[in-house]
Amino acid sequence: MNLSNQPPKGTADWLPSEFAIRKYIFDTWREVCTRFGYEEYLTPIIESAEIYRVKSGEDVGGKELMTMFDRAEREYAIRPEMTPSVTRMVSKIYNDTPKPIRLFSIANYFRNEKPQRGRNREFWQLNFDIFGSDSINADVEIIQMAIEIMKAFGAS
Repeated sequence: MNLSNQPPKGTADWLPSEFAIRKYIFDTWREVCTRFGYEEYLTPIIESAEIYRVKSGEDVGGKELMTMFDRAEREYAIRPEMTPSVTRMVSKIYNDTPKPIRLFSIANYFRNEKPQRGRNREFWQLNFDIFGSDSINADVEIIQMAIEIMKAFGAS
């Protein structure tokens, strides 16, 4: 048997020169998010598969879900998106934490979809969320952050 030197289809190795670019992007995201008072978090890369089936759309919670079973035959899924995970996490602290709760994450995700130009099975994404505020100001703040991120990369 010959072992391939290629990563699994739809994933990528990050060689030092590519990693340096990714690090610059992630560091810029972190700087803007922390400037706005957001705190970084991370959830497990695996969750109960059910959390995605209940909280995600038909594609993400169904045919695109990459699943596995543990020895006790519990079904887990590799994280395809962050919303169900962060919602689960925040539900543990919500009542005891001053509002609004400002959180951000930079994480990798996996979807069982056909890799094609611009779409891979593994991808990285910035998420930022405000919990505990129904004010229009929260929406404005999210839009301002997106604008500041674009400006940080030279957009005008």
